[in-house]
Amino acid sequence: MRWATGSTIVVDEVWNGKLWATRPVRVVEDRPDLLAVWCPQGTVRKVPTPPPGHVPASTRGERLASCLAREKWVLVDHVWDVSTLMLMEPGALHATWVSFLASGEQWGWYVNLQRPFTRTARGVTTMDLALDVLIAPDCSEWRWKDEDEFQLLIDGGLLDAAEAEAVRSEALRVIARAEAGEPPFSEDWPSWRPDPAWTTPTLPDSWRSLGAPDS
Repeated sequence: MRWATGSTIVVDEVWNGKLWATRPVRVVEDRPDLLAVWCPQGTVRKVPTPPPGHVPASTRGERLASCLAREKWVLVDHVWDVSTLMLMEPGALHATWVSFLASGEQWGWYVNLQRPFTRTARGVTTMDLALDVLIAPDCSEWRWKDEDEFQLLIDGGLLDAAEAEAVRSEALRVIARAEAGEPPFSEDWPSWRPDPAWTTPTLPDSWRSLGAPDS
């Protein structure tokens, strides 16, 4: 299945068969080697939070790790605050995001470490793995983000040693590509602009149900 440019699909994050988070996006390009989608500022997505009565945690990472460990959470609305072009390569343990300021100028590159996406009837399924890399627009410098949250997943047994090592190795490979000026960092994605006729994507009424596997 391929989606037409401009169509709305859903990016689901799933943990042990349960919906962890979900967001609507617009398709920019869908080809065998790349799925590019657009999530503009103002998009309403669903994110996890502890259920009522849950013992409060001191940090966001502890709160989310506790939800994953207990496999108990509720989904609430969250308004996305940074317009983002998301570039996903089939089989990759990451997505490369191009983040934009309100002026349209590129804010930077954001490497989101995540499980390889699979297609469903309504979009794609993946799972964020906490660790991220922030890269300057000109790729002159970079830094880790949310290492503490990534470590909490490891310490809590939520990620095994093999997957954790694969995630770090993936991050280092992407950093090397950025430093070498290789795609997608050498491509003209920062100059891309959405169709002015596109409205902000919205979740379908059936967002609580997981998308069926693509046949």
